[in-house]
Amino acid sequence: MREQFPVTRRYNYLNHAAISPPPIFVMEEAQSYLKGVSEVGVEEVNRVEEDDFKSLREGLAALINCKWNEISFVPNTSYGFNLLVYGLDWKEGDNVVTDELEFPTVVFPWLRLGDKVKVKLVKPDLENFEDSILSQVDSRTRVVALSHVSFNTGVRVDVGKVAREARQLGAITAVDVIQSAGAVKVDVKEMGVDFAVAGGYKWLMSPQGSGFVYVREGLLQDPPFYGWRTSRNFESYDATSFQLEEGPRRFEPGTIDVASNLALARAAKFFVENTDQVYGAVEDLSGYANRRAQEEGFEVVTPMRKRAGITVVKVPKNKEAWKHLMSNRIVTSARGAGIRISTHFYNTRGEVDQALKVLSQWMRAQI
Repeated sequence: MREQFPVTRRYNYLNHAAISPPPIFVMEEAQSYLKGVSEVGVEEVNRVEEDDFKSLREGLAALINCKWNEISFVPNTSYGFNLLVYGLDWKEGDNVVTDELEFPTVVFPWLRLGDKVKVKLVKPDLENFEDSILSQVDSRTRVVALSHVSFNTGVRVDVGKVAREARQLGAITAVDVIQSAGAVKVDVKEMGVDFAVAGGYKWLMSPQGSGFVYVREGLLQDPPFYGWRTSRNFESYDATSFQLEEGPRRFEPGTIDVASNLALARAAKFFVENTDQVYGAVEDLSGYANRRAQEEGFEVVTPMRKRAGITVVKVPKNKEAWKHLMSNRIVTSARGAGIRISTHFYNTRGEVDQALKVLSQWMRAQI
């Protein structure tokens, strides 16, 4: 399978929590569509869109276990969260609960609500993350917004526990699954979440511009943004007649990035067909990285029992360490308190060993 990843010819690539290089078979899906448009124009567009992207939605629905009509395409995670910001009926005194360690996408959109809605930023205990969040949820909490997997600690949150208890107080649970979808099992029904969103360019190995949002059936029936595709009869091109689309297209006010989302659907199909092998490999490699880092004397930020695909190793001057790794053709990220290693299913233990060896040598040279 490694031959599907040309990046391996040049780099020890351990940075899938930032950008995953698409495998050849995913890239070819987008290229095939673009080639078709180049050759026959609108004929290719009509062929792909004839079912209103139902087949693509079905592929993503299978990935996260929901109905196809609960999947809409979005350009990025930030856009997805703003559907809730602008789509819910907020009242004075409502609050949103999130945490200080989130990627800004999960936090900043709520600030648009101003003084009307309080944004509670929790300082979480990594080992007891869920209890830290739930301690701040009350009867005025409208949304609990969090990541399934933390981008800068690697912590995998028990979202199901949070969602169950939040629901008892009438709160919606909205989850960023960009660091989990494609790396670990994501089952929105099992977790009981109301809303989940992800860009496709990380663990799902798809192009930037691809992405999806799951909106629980019955939530946000009237979308916050209208456009020509929000109309039920959008192909009539009649500006004098508007009927609101009731299906998932209501969250797609304009033309989506077809090529990128075709690639995303192809990637989703791969993950569905190879679930055990992929998720098993990701779990094995992250566990190996965690253990080997500790054996090398590093302090590991990511709790072993709460890991997904990310391992964060505590390193001072992490940006300098990152540059040193890059100079050795080892691709990681400087995040949080150290170096973030994010191994996907096609990586090897040898690549992990090499990265930790080079990092350990650099650390000793700093003393």
